Amino acid sequence: MNSHNDIRDKIIRSLSAVGAVKDARFYAELFSDQDPDKFALVVIDPRCLKNPLLESLIGNLRILSDLGLTPTLLVGALDEDMTRIRFSAQRLAKDLESAKVKTARLNTETYGLFDSLRKAAQNGRITILESTSTQKQQDLVRVISNLQPAKVIFLQPSGGITADGRRVAVINIDANPIHKLDNLSEGQKRFIQTAQTLLRADKSKSVYVIASPLNLLPELFTVKGSGTLIRKGARFKTHKSIKKAGMRALKKSIESGFDKKITSDIREWPVKSLFLEEKFRAGAIITELSRLTYLSKFWVIKEAQGEGIARDLWDQIESDFDSFFWRSRQENPFNEWYLKQCEGMQLVDDWRVFWRGLSPEEVSVAIEAAIRAPQDFSH
Repeated sequence: MNSHNDIRDKIIRSLSAVGAVKDARFYAELFSDQDPDKFALVVIDPRCLKNPLLESLIGNLRILSDLGLTPTLLVGALDEDMTRIRFSAQRLAKDLESAKVKTARLNTETYGLFDSLRKAAQNGRITILESTSTQKQQDLVRVISNLQPAKVIFLQPSGGITADGRRVAVINIDANPIHKLDNLSEGQKRFIQTAQTLLRADKSKSVYVIASPLNLLPELFTVKGSGTLIRKGARFKTHKSIKKAGMRALKKSIESGFDKKITSDIREWPVKSLFLEEKFRAGAIITELSRLTYLSKFWVIKEAQGEGIARDLWDQIESDFDSFFWRSRQENPFNEWYLKQCEGMQLVDDWRVFWRGLSPEEVSVAIEAAIRAPQDFSH
C-alpha cells in the first residue's frame, strides 16, 4: 500500500507535468492526509458506462489508482433495473481489471458495508458499489452520511448544468431552489435533492459536483473545477474585534487565503468590522484610512476557492457599507474579479487601487492612503 509521502510525491509529479504546478502541492498535501476511503464518491450515470465516455472513465481511474487514490464508484443510483445494474458493475470491474486497476465489488446491502469499503481502500482497491436498494435516494443519503467523502461527484454525459448555452459553475441552493432551475434531467434533480437534504441537515462536509468522465481529473485536482458545484449559501459572523474571533484559527485562515505568512502582530490590526465565515473558510477585515472605509483584507481559503463564497462575502460587505476602497498587488489573479465589482481603479507602482461609492474628491485621498497602508505579509 502507498504511504502518505508516496501519494503526495506522485500527485506533485503528475500535476506538475500537466502544468498545474500551483495546485499540485496543495492537493498533494490534502489527499495524502485523508483516509483512503474518504477521497471521493463517484455516482455514475449509466450513460457514462458506454464508449467513448467509458474509455475516458477507465483511463482516469487508472491514473487515480496509480497515484494511490481510491474513489468509491456507485453504480445503479439512477437505475431501477437490478439486472442492468449488476451487468454494468460486472463490465466496469472487468474493464478496470484489464487496465491493471485493482477493484472490489460490494452492494449497498452488504453486511458490514462501510468496514468492507475502508478495508478495500486501505488495500489500494477501488470499490464498485452496486445500489441494490429500491429506495435509491435514501440509499445515496446513507452511503454519503456514513462514508463522509471529501467530494461527491455525479458523473453524467453533459458534465454539469447549463443555462443559455453556458455552464453554471455554482448552484447556491439557498438562492436558487431546485424548482427555479430549468431543463434538469431526472438524474440531476435526484442528485441536487440529495445534496440539499444533506447540506441543510449538516450531515455531511462533502463537496457536491456534477461533472463528466471527460473532466473528472480537472474536477478533482484544480481549484476551479470544470463541472457544476452545489452548495449552501455561506453564513458570516460579524465581529468588532479580532481578539474575539478565535486568533489561531483566524490567522491560519488568512494565511491560507493569501498563501503568505503574516509578519505583523494580528492582535494589533485595527478593525471596524470583521466578517468571518462560520467555519473560517473566508473573511474580510474593514478598517478606516484617512476617514474613509478601507477593505484591508479579503480572502477565501485555498480548498474553498471556486465555491462562490467570495460572492456571498462581497454581498455581505456591500449590504453594510455603501462606499469603500481597497488595493491589490498587480499580479493578483483575483484582479479580474475585482474589476467587475469596482466603480473605478487606478494603477500605482506595484498596486491596483479599487473603489466603490467614493466622490471624485475622495478618490485621490483613497489612492494616497492605499499605497501608504502597512504591509502585513512576507513576499
